[in-house]
Amino acid sequence: MEPRNPGSATGLGTFAGVFTPSVLTILGLILFLRLGFVVGNVGLGTSLLILLLATAVSVLTSLSLATAASNLRLRGGGVYFLISRTLGIEFGGAVGLVLYAAMSISVAFYCIGFAEAAVALSGHESALMVRAVAAACLIVLLGFAWLGADWATRLQYVVMGLLVVALVSFVVGVVPELSLDTTSSNLGRPAGGLGFWTTFAVFFPAVTGFTQGVAMSGDLRNPTRSIVVGTFAAVGVSTVVYAMAMLLLAGAATPLTLREDTTTIMGDLSLAPWTAQAGVIAATVSSAMASLLGAPRVLQRIAEDRIVPPLRPFAAGAGPMSNPRRATLLSAGIGLVTVAAGDINTVAPVISMFFLASYGLINYASYFEARSAGTSFRPRFRWFDPRLSLAGAVLCALVVVAISPVTGAVAAFVLWGIYTYLQRQEIPERWSDSVRAHHYSEARRHLLALRKEVVSERDWRPCILAFVPNDPDNRARLLEVSTWLDGGAGFTTAVRVIEGSGPIDRRRARSVAQGLERELVAAKLPVFGRTVLAADLRAGVQAIVQAHGLGDVRANTVVFGRPDLSETGQEGRHRYGEILQECARFSTNVVIVHCDDDRWDGLGGTAPADRTISVWWSDDRAGQLMTLLAWLCTRNPEWAQATIEVVVPVGPEASLDPVEVGTILRNARIRARVVGVDASAEAVRSTQAAATMAFVPLRVRRNEPLGPMETPIEQLGAGSPVTVFVLARDELTIDAEPDDGDLARHAQAVEDAAEAWRRAEELDEEAARLLVQAELVRLEVEAPTNGSSLSHRRRVEEAERVEVEAAKAYRRYVELRSRAEERQAQADALDPGVDVELIDPAAWEPGNRRGSTNGNGNGNARRSSTNGESVS
Repeated sequence: MEPRNPGSATGLGTFAGVFTPSVLTILGLILFLRLGFVVGNVGLGTSLLILLLATAVSVLTSLSLATAASNLRLRGGGVYFLISRTLGIEFGGAVGLVLYAAMSISVAFYCIGFAEAAVALSGHESALMVRAVAAACLIVLLGFAWLGADWATRLQYVVMGLLVVALVSFVVGVVPELSLDTTSSNLGRPAGGLGFWTTFAVFFPAVTGFTQGVAMSGDLRNPTRSIVVGTFAAVGVSTVVYAMAMLLLAGAATPLTLREDTTTIMGDLSLAPWTAQAGVIAATVSSAMASLLGAPRVLQRIAEDRIVPPLRPFAAGAGPMSNPRRATLLSAGIGLVTVAAGDINTVAPVISMFFLASYGLINYASYFEARSAGTSFRPRFRWFDPRLSLAGAVLCALVVVAISPVTGAVAAFVLWGIYTYLQRQEIPERWSDSVRAHHYSEARRHLLALRKEVVSERDWRPCILAFVPNDPDNRARLLEVSTWLDGGAGFTTAVRVIEGSGPIDRRRARSVAQGLERELVAAKLPVFGRTVLAADLRAGVQAIVQAHGLGDVRANTVVFGRPDLSETGQEGRHRYGEILQECARFSTNVVIVHCDDDRWDGLGGTAPADRTISVWWSDDRAGQLMTLLAWLCTRNPEWAQATIEVVVPVGPEASLDPVEVGTILRNARIRARVVGVDASAEAVRSTQAAATMAFVPLRVRRNEPLGPMETPIEQLGAGSPVTVFVLARDELTIDAEPDDGDLARHAQAVEDAAEAWRRAEELDEEAARLLVQAELVRLEVEAPTNGSSLSHRRRVEEAERVEVEAAKAYRRYVELRSRAEERQAQADALDPGVDVELIDPAAWEPGNRRGSTNGNGNGNARRSSTNGESVS
């Protein structure tokens, strides 16, 4: 359906749409029936403190509400709309549904309050009569709500008139009864009074009506301005009224009278006692009317957003203001059922907690959006501070705990249940909330923090670039294996390189990128997608390998599929090997994945406990990396029960000892079975055939990918469902401990260098002082003064002695300075964040060709040795 226009000229204004329903709900039953109880139990001073604390909740929430309202073009749904557009569908839906239920049940509460007051006036008290009067009241209010908000507003004007009459009658009647002695007796907490939090729990529902006007957001002419102005005005006026009433009650009645006659005290002190009953009736009717108007509009917006399919029929509205008549009927039905149930005191505290939860989430939503630092967060409300919103959220949580932790837990459990239900529904996104901005800001914050941390071999993580083929089946296999390899510890990016240039190829690249992203989403893989347009495959691979990543999250591992090298021809083999070798030159680990077509389909039929991961050990970086990748695979549920088998080649020419390898693995806390085999290509093939997945070391010589014993990889790829060839370029140690590595040595070298520099500076100052002293003595020798008591010879000896000491100090200074420079060089060499290699200044000279590239990113000098270089 078409959304309602929030700026419609036919809507309600600030006074009728926000201020009136809010203030009438706040100045309700607590004012007339429970305020004396509050003052009589804790005294005037503590009562004002309770009012201040309760008002702090409403003021802080109003500030957050004003911020959110001034940052959005509000439509119907009130609090639900604000929270769902900020925290997302799940939070908004959970709060919206429980808030709708709470407001609908509240209609019955207020109608029962009206019925009790009306029946008491008639003098015929009966539980059945109370229910009948409450039901009749609800049906009458349903008639007004059915006609629309404008008709209901006219009724509220009548109710407000009665409320004003009741308050004026109370003020006029109580003034003659005021006494300073009575006020003094009520200042402190009287004997026999209840505790602070118990009394606070009684009073707090009084301030829970300030969001009633927000629920009318879809019926307002100017929702943003009306909600801000109307809410603050209602909170301010009601706070003044409550404070004034507390002062008057404290000055006119004793604590005992206030406690025992709490339901009649305001009538007893009024000029006309019946006006208090009229005030009770006015308060209950107005609150019921406000709830009956607000609840259906929350449900209507939820239905319009289509987050709960069974509720979609309630999106229908009638008339130009889209009056939610279907939702109104449902709310009235809930109210009538509640009235018929009779005893509703059990669910009353839970409903209060739902209101508190909505207030807390309003505050948190404003803080959340400000914290997210989204570029669309531009509220027009000037008095916003995210710290106040956070304080409001924390205060709401504290109030829940203070009033009733058990009830709060029940309310939280209900909210969590609805949230979980909505989360599992996979509801399509229909609007942009602040969750993405939050994740973006958190990613930025953590990346900046990561830059300050020292790189450690102990926490090496794979950042994989998987160059996926065109064939969908092979692409899916390669991506699945890549996610096994990252083990949930790093990142995997699927890369498609599109060869070409020009507008047609750019459009084709965009289309391929969109298709790849849809494929990844459909497969539910934790993989990112990236498409690169380049002149040729080699240039594209070079570009993405060098440029991919952000901050310290950089590509450190590339994954390729193994083509059928027997059918690609010599040119294809050379091109493939050249790309592998270029990736290795950029200091990235190179991984080739071969999936056997015949055995891959049967991989799913292999029981997890029967799977074996074989690692052909090599006593270098490749052995460490392969073992770590094999262990990362076991973090995937499909491989969690697999057995890692480390195969150690032994023989006359092999220097490896299976016992030593087993010790390394135990120190690294990796469970694996170590076996020794012959160092032969046939042994490699046999271990592959027996394994479910095999890791084999890789080297590239003369652009030829080779396995152990210089065996071409196409001769080793058969037998196992998955064979992973690994060429390692990263330095890592699987059994490294926190104190291992160069960090401790670097810290010690820095301290030694600092101490050496400090001592050198002291010797420099000492040498300078002695040189000055020697010069002064020498001047005395050459031109003796009349006042000198030393003989000429003694002055000469003194000058020579001082010069010798100065020379010694200077030599010590030079020696210590040289030592300090050595210590500083050692510290720089051990610093993981400093590159001690000097840049050739000639590389920056104009016209210099040594730094230019010819498609391989390494210049002419490197290219001339390509065919003869070996990477292992």
